[in-house]
Amino acid sequence: MAAGYRFALGPDVGLGAHPTGLEVNMNGFMYNRTANGTGIGWGQGLVHPAHAHPEPFMLPGQAAPEQHNWGFVGTGPIALDPRGGAGRSPKLHCEYGVPVHTGNRYMKGGMNNQMEAFRREDGQNFDGKKNMPVLYRAKDRRFQQHANNNRALELESPRMLRYENMVGVKGYIYFMAKDQNGCRFLQQKFEEGKQHVDVIFEGIIDHMAELMINSFANYLIQKLLDVCDEDQRLRIIAVLTEDPVKLLRISVNSHGTRVVQKLIETVKVRKQIVLIISALQPGFMHLVNDLNGNHVIQKCLSNFGAEENKFIFEAAATHCFEMAIHRHGCCVLQKCITSARGEYQAKLIVEVCAHAFQLAQDPFGNYVVQYVLDQKIPSANAHLASQFEGSYVYLSKQKVSSNVVEKCLKVFSDEDKAAIVFDLISVPHFEQLLQDPFANYVIHTALVNSRGHLHNALVEAIRPHEEALRTSPCCKRISRAISRR
Repeated sequence: MAAGYRFALGPDVGLGAHPTGLEVNMNGFMYNRTANGTGIGWGQGLVHPAHAHPEPFMLPGQAAPEQHNWGFVGTGPIALDPRGGAGRSPKLHCEYGVPVHTGNRYMKGGMNNQMEAFRREDGQNFDGKKNMPVLYRAKDRRFQQHANNNRALELESPRMLRYENMVGVKGYIYFMAKDQNGCRFLQQKFEEGKQHVDVIFEGIIDHMAELMINSFANYLIQKLLDVCDEDQRLRIIAVLTEDPVKLLRISVNSHGTRVVQKLIETVKVRKQIVLIISALQPGFMHLVNDLNGNHVIQKCLSNFGAEENKFIFEAAATHCFEMAIHRHGCCVLQKCITSARGEYQAKLIVEVCAHAFQLAQDPFGNYVVQYVLDQKIPSANAHLASQFEGSYVYLSKQKVSSNVVEKCLKVFSDEDKAAIVFDLISVPHFEQLLQDPFANYVIHTALVNSRGHLHNALVEAIRPHEEALRTSPCCKRISRAISRR
């Protein structure tokens, strides 16, 4: 008999001529059936002999019938109740293991392959190997998952072989590029030599626009742009720019925008740059205000020179206010101010300053005004100070524009800071300004960033209202700033 498996029927008979002294040993895991009903008995995993085939079967490793004890296992899924009754309905407490039908009455292979695991609702698992509690089942599932992964790796080679055979079939590379595994296979072929790059390139060049917006193929195109030569890159650009709408449509796609940005990163020849610019220029504002397209314009600002980006600077100056009040346009406009030089930058700043009062009150435009203030350009700051003069109290009492006034107090000259402070303290009912949910931040910033006579004048204006400072939750930071002085 095979090692680790032993069925022995004891001499004692009970429960209607059924054996009661049953010893089960499976891979060193033993349960005894005794007269008091403990252990595993009929209805708890074993099939009643009355329902088994009358012929015995040999377990693996048996040399001859007379050398071993015989055990009976039924081939029908008949479950008995715990008391051994043959005619009662199956119990729901257990799932009973039965041998797998193999086409004959002799069991082939090991017992592990022939017997299903015994399972019970109390959390125990009798699988012929170990008693597995509930807490260990996660480990068993992880093992099974690892086994499935190994099986997937075994199947990988035939799949790769199929791809290898189909690469040379005309038109099949296009379909492989849109498949997740096929796309990965083609990317791996790029590393095997230029001849593979040429073959794949010719297989997809006629479908370039479609593949760029595909969820899988876009990665292949990005990798191709890294390994292709200049002639192939020029052919790609020519395909995309023959119809300007085609490149714009790709740029606003969530997958296509990444490919276009990769194209902008890798292009070096001026002729190719000019073709890209000529295709993007007609749809500039559409790209700027788009969730994906604005990144294409920003990539141009990062990778092209001032001369190539001239069309961006001119368009931004023309549509400055429209860009500044847009969620995505305000980011592009700030990038334009950073990238522009000389007259282009000066023109953009003048346009921002001309609309500074309206932009300071806009949820997105205020960031553009603050960005210009951070540049600390004296002429720009003076222009902004003239725009805000006499309106600091009004701006301080608004959620958005109060941030702009705080920025002014941090970057303005002492003279311009004094204009802000005197504008604040000369307002009637100054105590209301102290308790304002937004203006109190402005006054606190003024205390922190003022010095000398200006600071003293502000403190003297606040002291008569110290009682309100202690009771109002909005004034606590102002009270602390005064006490530290």
